[in-house]
Amino acid sequence: MLLKLEGGEPLYLQVYRALCRAIEDGRFPPATRLPGTRTLAQELGVSRTVVLQAFAQLESEGITVGSRGSGTYVRARSDREPLDDVHRALPRPASLPVPFRADLPGPSPWALRMFGAMPPADRTAPAGSGGDLLDFTDQRPFQDAQGSRRWRQTLMEALQERRGAPQDIRGVAELREAVAQELRQERGIVADPQDILIVSGIQQARDLIARVLVQPGMAVGVEDPGYRGVRATFAAAGARVVHCAVGPNGLDVDAHAQSLAEARLLYVMPAQQFPTGAVMPEAQRLRLLAWAYLEGAYVVEDDFEPEHRLVSQAVPPLFALDRREQVIYIGAFAREFFPALRMAYVVAPPALRRYLAAAKWVADRGAGFLLQRALARYVASGEYQRNLRRLFVQLAGKRERLVSSLACHFGPRALVEGDAVSGTLLVHFPEAPAAQVDSLVAEATLSGVRVGSAHVYYAHPPAHLTLLLRYAHVASGRIDEAVRRLAEAYGNAIARPPLRACAR
Repeated sequence: MLLKLEGGEPLYLQVYRALCRAIEDGRFPPATRLPGTRTLAQELGVSRTVVLQAFAQLESEGITVGSRGSGTYVRARSDREPLDDVHRALPRPASLPVPFRADLPGPSPWALRMFGAMPPADRTAPAGSGGDLLDFTDQRPFQDAQGSRRWRQTLMEALQERRGAPQDIRGVAELREAVAQELRQERGIVADPQDILIVSGIQQARDLIARVLVQPGMAVGVEDPGYRGVRATFAAAGARVVHCAVGPNGLDVDAHAQSLAEARLLYVMPAQQFPTGAVMPEAQRLRLLAWAYLEGAYVVEDDFEPEHRLVSQAVPPLFALDRREQVIYIGAFAREFFPALRMAYVVAPPALRRYLAAAKWVADRGAGFLLQRALARYVASGEYQRNLRRLFVQLAGKRERLVSSLACHFGPRALVEGDAVSGTLLVHFPEAPAAQVDSLVAEATLSGVRVGSAHVYYAHPPAHLTLLLRYAHVASGRIDEAVRRLAEAYGNAIARPPLRACAR
């Protein structure tokens, strides 16, 4: 084992102090057995007597305990006396500052921007201690037994194929063919399989696009609110991020024409904006494209799971409307239903395809090929769409119950935004100040319902309290009870006049 002996002290003290450091650093957690004295002596190049003396010192101070015939074990900190001042002074790597030495290179500008762009953790309620806690923050995949069984079967079939990794960095050919077919049938997008790049999740798609297109100081428009990873990705690439407020119909490019005057890239989610659920009408999409043509800008279209939304799917994607090859289309495979896949795809204009493929080659050598082959089977068989539509029915029923219950318990004090069925619901509370969100979250937990703030998704949060409710894992029959508990917590935390009674 690696133990560094330091100083001009007697050898047994050097061994003793090295073991102290290893224990304090967590290399030997409580109840861990230390190496045998003969083994340790041989590895350190000292006599066994030296090691025995060091072990005796550790045991005399209550740091370890010996068991005849079994060995020497580290005692739990609560079971031993506090270390004396000498032990407290032992350096611990985890607590040492990490300045960059003048003779070594420091982090690059990209690394500094990336570190600065990392968003803070979500401000959600702490995990429940058990009991009857109804959870509106559960982000686990939503899947039924039939879907799970069929997906396991498909994985096993793919695993039994004895095939090497494909040579094409763009991804497994059969998956790109399945995606092209899926896009033609479900989204009206005509794309050749050669045009499609399989990537390791939506976040990698964003990162590759930023690396290929963004130059330091370049203006990039993003929606507000939106995924924090979008803002962070372009900020890390050196972009000047322009935040565009999302309205009832999504991003209105005319309303932000002045702030977007210098933007050369715009990231939008027209099919189903997250977290608002807004859907951009076709006329507004055409105006957005006209702006892109006039300004000479690319548009990144994140087609956020259009398979499960209440509104008509008759509105074509921006990519299908584009006539000048200025839209980059990215899609994922049902992020709520199969998030563990971390699989997505990019369909880019011809001028960018080779550059994106090269960026992917530099980033890695391709998304998991086994999962790609399994997903190709799953999509081509039609099971993927059947699964989504079956789960959509379940989610739609839960959403209807949740919206109805919010209206019943809160009335006009709770305003639901958007009409999408995606397992999440953005809810505004206009009468409650945003500063009281933590109080409501804590009070709700005490009332037996767990909720999370939506303010983390905003660059410019609203002045009033806003929650994002994830309802996929709340049983349909208990949604009204969960909302009743939330209403009780709201009354206690916000200190407003009592909410009206809700008869059921």
